[in-house]
Amino acid sequence: MPLKQGVRLPTVAEYAQSLMPIDFESDEATINLFGAITEPNTDLVLAVQTGQGRYRFMPGPEFSPRLYRGQIQLDDSEPCIPSLYRQPRRIDSLYWVAKAIELFGVLAKHPASLDLATFEIEGLTFDFNIEALAQHYQYPTALLDFSRSKEVAMFFATCSYDAETGHCLPRPSGSNAVLYTADLRALILHREGHSKLLPLGLEPLPRPEAQRAMAIKLSPSENLHEMPWIQRTPIEITPDLSKRYFEMFNEGRTLFPVNAFDQHIQILRTNRTVPTSVIEFGMAHGWLPPHPQGSAGAVGALKAAGYSVTTNSQADIDQSVLDAATLEWQRRRAGYFGRIRMRGICDHLVLP
Repeated sequence: MPLKQGVRLPTVAEYAQSLMPIDFESDEATINLFGAITEPNTDLVLAVQTGQGRYRFMPGPEFSPRLYRGQIQLDDSEPCIPSLYRQPRRIDSLYWVAKAIELFGVLAKHPASLDLATFEIEGLTFDFNIEALAQHYQYPTALLDFSRSKEVAMFFATCSYDAETGHCLPRPSGSNAVLYTADLRALILHREGHSKLLPLGLEPLPRPEAQRAMAIKLSPSENLHEMPWIQRTPIEITPDLSKRYFEMFNEGRTLFPVNAFDQHIQILRTNRTVPTSVIEFGMAHGWLPPHPQGSAGAVGALKAAGYSVTTNSQADIDQSVLDAATLEWQRRRAGYFGRIRMRGICDHLVLP
């Protein structure tokens, strides 16, 4: 463990200093600018300290300076902003924040979440993030998806995903897409190591892991196109190009692995209902803004906007679902924890 070797986990800002410069072309480099050698395995993840007593994982390749995002091309006048900021009404945004809190209560019962909650690294505990989990189940959040894998980003640039059916299709020939490339080192330094960068690597559920996912949090006034650490490359979609990535990821199934909780989560995402306990919890912890009439006022505002509010918790999971999730987790648990690597940082060097 790091402390026994006289080192500690790097912070996010310190992690950024170990990345190769952006003009280094290879994402699969095994030697960084300091001459340190890493394993040539892009499935590995690196533990980093994200705050007091907390850690998360950065997905490999360890020293690559790039993140990628692929999507359909926007008009020059159309900003690239997170889905939460594209909601037509403020009350819609508040509703989705409440739904993310509800989702977190559900996913906290997943056997992988329970296992990871007890997995400490030098006294640090895993930094669960509500938005990070909600983002991967098509909940509107303040995050934009990125991947450490250019191939994954190209799939999302050349293929579409239908959240309702769970099916993927190649985009039609002649449509235009764009590949965003982020300079990860410049991004972290621009954010000053702030938590607006969320390393999503090895989340408890398999989908973020399969997509080698990371996410960037933007403020309501920020547009991805205006960020100093982003580059855009236009892509003209052809049948051969979309077919290549469609088949590379088994028609998308590789990137959207089935999980026993999926059906329950889909029901929660589409039912336009939120429990009063979630509203009260969110307001008490500052995740939902205060209302002049308290939680009762927030309930009234949601009902007036066409949403339903219930006194019943929707976080209960059938035992058969829990049993299926437990079996799935047991199959991949060893590989899950076996991917974790720790590269320590020294605070000082004692000379002889």
